[in-house]
Amino acid sequence: MTNPLPSPAIPDAPRATPWVWLMVVVLFALTLALHTRHNNFPFTYHPDEGGKVVQVLVGSRNFHHPLLLLQATACVTRLAFIPHEPQATVETGRWVSAAFAAGSVTAFSLLAWWNYGLLIGWGAGLAVALQEDLFEMSHYMKEDPALLFGLALALFAAHIWWRRPGRRSLRFLAIACGLAAAGKYLGIVTLFFAVPIVIWHHAADAFLPSKARLKSFAIVFVVTFLLCNFPLFGWKISSPFRSIRNEMDGVAGGHQGLTRKVPHAEYLMSLKSKVPPVQSALVAVYAVALLATARRRTPPEWITLLFPLAYLAMISCSPKIAERYLLPVSAMVPLLAALGAGEIGRVLGSPNIPVRTAIGHAVAAGLLAWTAYAEWPTFHRSWDGFQHDDPTAVATWIKTNLPTTAIIAEDHRVNLSATKSDGLSSAARVPQKVLDASFAPDLGTIDELRAKGVEYVAVCKQNYGRYFNEDKKPQAGVKSGYDKRRDFYTRVFEEGELLQEWPKGPIAYLQPGIKLYRIAPVKPQP
Repeated sequence: MTNPLPSPAIPDAPRATPWVWLMVVVLFALTLALHTRHNNFPFTYHPDEGGKVVQVLVGSRNFHHPLLLLQATACVTRLAFIPHEPQATVETGRWVSAAFAAGSVTAFSLLAWWNYGLLIGWGAGLAVALQEDLFEMSHYMKEDPALLFGLALALFAAHIWWRRPGRRSLRFLAIACGLAAAGKYLGIVTLFFAVPIVIWHHAADAFLPSKARLKSFAIVFVVTFLLCNFPLFGWKISSPFRSIRNEMDGVAGGHQGLTRKVPHAEYLMSLKSKVPPVQSALVAVYAVALLATARRRTPPEWITLLFPLAYLAMISCSPKIAERYLLPVSAMVPLLAALGAGEIGRVLGSPNIPVRTAIGHAVAAGLLAWTAYAEWPTFHRSWDGFQHDDPTAVATWIKTNLPTTAIIAEDHRVNLSATKSDGLSSAARVPQKVLDASFAPDLGTIDELRAKGVEYVAVCKQNYGRYFNEDKKPQAGVKSGYDKRRDFYTRVFEEGELLQEWPKGPIAYLQPGIKLYRIAPVKPQP
């Protein structure tokens, strides 16, 4: 662990030592322990988790995404004898997501170790583990951590393949790309960098011609993808292609009837608000270092730097916006910052002068510690966010302060109804009657609700906020529905009496921004 930081320009490939395996085990265990804390909130809070739970319990698949997450969750539930009920299943799925996140952390740490040594590997792993988006996404039974795991593994495999070409490294690269595509269909983007380096690595001609390499890569990639999705892909081969088409329609056209001009700066502004200045500076150092020594750099080094930029540009050209889509970019920023610290340590150190070696390691260690420390406030904010359950607080307040005879209309994200009802809820969490729909305006106009005896409306910023965002506009054919919902919320805000508010917090599904209004006229006192 006291060896000088190696230059990434040297052709020698490092060998794994017991210290490296210790790093892998510790970082995986630490990330899994951190990212599974406070992940037992109700599965009804996330609009996408309920459908995934049903698929695991029933054994069906809708193929909206590849099956890696669902198949892994189904296997764990059987092997661990998890109770056959929704909440236990979703918590198992969240543990699986956290395991994929931990795998991503270890893959990125190995990439950093491969190029800069064990110190930078530790620093990169800790920095990625504390990244707020990765921490949050690990708490949901969603495919995004599985996608990130495949991407991280593919980038690491690309480095191994380039510096140690052979049949094993070729298969490893193909398996990693297959896992990325099995995480989410978008994971197929790994082929855009994997296939060229498989074909153009002329040093590999000694053991296998380029056409044979590509054929071997393709076979292993396809087999990996199918193994992660079998047996269901075997007899429903058209379903994934239909899902890909539906996903592409959403990416190209917008989501839930809304669209916006593209390209846009939403993701760039979000990234700017999340990345600490020290990380931005170190990423810039890494970019400058690559440019200054461009001729000695390997293609995988350039891929590691340019991939998140290309990915950011790609998602910025879609009108469909979701914070989770930014995960591959935001999780790679701490990695690139750690590589920048490695470059500084490499420049300051010297393999022949022990004092300079010590200085290089000390400076790199200090920068890595600074990087992790800079992430702590946002990580801690997200950690606290998972301990505050606003939908439950709303239900408790209503039980205490509203008459049991009251009738309440709600946006479903308020979660007074445990299930989406599109009318009178049969699974209300409060003794009052609850009329529930994805959007409260879909239950009727304000006047129509008053005629039904509705006295209160609970609305959620995650729902109404999109109708007051000037950057968004309705898609063709949904203008009337857009105006109806916007007019409804406008009247609630203007005519209703705000009784209580629970502001939007760091975790959108636990603090979605809830307001409770009285819309019924106050009866005059006799």
